[in-house]
Amino acid sequence: MSQRDFRDLFLKNVLNFLWRQWSALGVLGEARTGDPWVLDPEPMLLFTLEMGRYEPRLFDEVMDWLVVNGKWIDIQRLRGILRGKNQAVMNLMGAVSSFLVKAGNERKWKNLNKHCRSQDQVSQNNIEPLFYGKNGKAHPFSKNPDPEFLFFGFNRPQLETRRMTRKVPITSHNTLRFLLRALMGLGSRSECLVFLLTHDGSHPSEVAGAIGLSVRGTQDALIELSKSGLVLTRVKGKRKIEYWLSHERWWEFLSKGSITEIKKPIWIDWIALFSALSIIWSTLNEIGKEGITDYMRSSKLRNSMEIIGVEFAKSGLDIPPVPGSDVKPDQYEKAFEAFIVNVFGAR
Repeated sequence: MSQRDFRDLFLKNVLNFLWRQWSALGVLGEARTGDPWVLDPEPMLLFTLEMGRYEPRLFDEVMDWLVVNGKWIDIQRLRGILRGKNQAVMNLMGAVSSFLVKAGNERKWKNLNKHCRSQDQVSQNNIEPLFYGKNGKAHPFSKNPDPEFLFFGFNRPQLETRRMTRKVPITSHNTLRFLLRALMGLGSRSECLVFLLTHDGSHPSEVAGAIGLSVRGTQDALIELSKSGLVLTRVKGKRKIEYWLSHERWWEFLSKGSITEIKKPIWIDWIALFSALSIIWSTLNEIGKEGITDYMRSSKLRNSMEIIGVEFAKSGLDIPPVPGSDVKPDQYEKAFEAFIVNVFGAR
């Protein structure tokens, strides 16, 4: 398998994966909710804006979803995750928030838009096409570009949403995060509960790192939740306070059924995972450039694959191990293909 084939295989599986996740949240498409994990809209949105540049229909369907279901997005959390992203992702989010302000969601997106506008401004001499073909070839410039995207350096045709997206189907499994946001509101309390419902217990610092919020804010939320008597504390390890809850009581309440009938969803650190996938994509594009030796290509690809392998290993999903240094070069291609296909098709 050539480097180009690696890249094409990865892109195809990533885009199919994103279509599946968004369709489970209401985007028009093949709605499949059989995946065993809790969906996480904020990091998925940022990753989709990046990869959706190679699938214009996905990009625009997600824009439609945001117009209809944008109330579910936690802007504070989104802004926190955005801090670790490069300028291109910042500009993409700026363009999207500009469009949403114009579309009537001014109160929701205005502050985020101001934040994105306050960053490095784009010179009109550095405008680039928003969309690319799957082969990496840029789409031609539109003669009637969307002004909101143009301000942030992206040329694309005028965007018009159809509001065809369905409302998010709130259940207690894939969309557990949305169920808790409906109950508790957006913010750290909902995020803490999602984590505790998929773990046996944890310290505030560990919870904060996993949910993408500050340690102080997370600790304050856990303290407030513990006052209800439904989130409990215990001392574990060098007198550190660990927070936990009764899965049986909570899941029977949330699922309206017996604990024996519940198949609890799997927690995945999507913030770290989507960042790892982004690294792989950047690596695949970088090693496709002229002047890079075969050794450098192999080394960069292996290094990036090890990052994503660590994150998926934490999920408990039944997938093959990431191809490592022990895999011979002539076997690496097959191992890489098996890993990618199993990751994005995991059940």
